[in-house]
Amino acid sequence: MSEREPFTLVRITGKYGGSVAIELDESMAPGVPDTSGELMVHNDFVAGVHHTYVEPYDLASWEHVLDEVEAGRDAVWREHARVAEIGIRLVDREEGQDQITVTVADQQTTRVAISLEVNRGWIDEQRGLLHGIREAWKHVHPTAFR
Repeated sequence: MSEREPFTLVRITGKYGGSVAIELDESMAPGVPDTSGELMVHNDFVAGVHHTYVEPYDLASWEHVLDEVEAGRDAVWREHARVAEIGIRLVDREEGQDQITVTVADQQTTRVAISLEVNRGWIDEQRGLLHGIREAWKHVHPTAFR
């Protein structure tokens, strides 16, 4: 029996290594993600896992971050919030790829920034993950998506 793939809200993976991901735990309801999970950061220099949670109302602000970065502006998700924030800065945009810096900061003392070279479709991939979580939650948290 294989273990189920975790519900993934964020998975930004560099072409040459490094990644930032948020995977949510499975809830007691089959096929529905819980609001708790793990924020994972990895590159050649650092690897870290931080317990986190995501509420349904956080999804709209994550979508806004994706919109901002797609438009070429820096953006921070859950800035000064109750959990770790994720900032994305578009460093360079070349044909077919983006150079970005992803900063993850908890509300205590830890801040890490990693540079990633990603294929241009990375934002669409994030939108697809976001859509998957919304679909999984829409019957459980219907008022959160109005």
